[in-house]
Amino acid sequence: MNEYLIIFLVGIVPCLIVGIWQTCVGCLVINRARKSLDWQVARGKLTPAQDTFAGDEVAFHVQNTLQLSYQVGEQNYHCQKLNLYENWKRRTSFFQQLSPAQAVPVYYNPAKPQEAVIERGIKPHYWLPLVLGVSSLTMALLGSYFLILS
Repeated sequence: MNEYLIIFLVGIVPCLIVGIWQTCVGCLVINRARKSLDWQVARGKLTPAQDTFAGDEVAFHVQNTLQLSYQVGEQNYHCQKLNLYENWKRRTSFFQQLSPAQAVPVYYNPAKPQEAVIERGIKPHYWLPLVLGVSSLTMALLGSYFLILS
């Protein structure tokens, strides 16, 4: 009986916990990306970066020297995010391809105008947390099934 308890605690419970967590995160990521399809567009212009970050932008990596500035109503905002969940190396190469005179469409959240992205919608890698979560839950359920059978 002890070996079944160990199998349950070491194999099945962690898969359940990780599976539930990853599935919830995956659903939130996909839901947020779907909502971004309804965001409004503003015209952005390339400007030198400031030290202040708007919205949920976190600067834990090397800062860019450029950012996109856009205006909503009378208020000016700044954006450095390429998409909702991004790779900062890809963002750096994207900004290097732009010229200062070039206008770029910036999509912003109407409820929170400081939250903006350059590319909106669901990207293929957004499905990864959901797939990992469902896989982990499936492993936990199969493990439980075979544990009950033995």
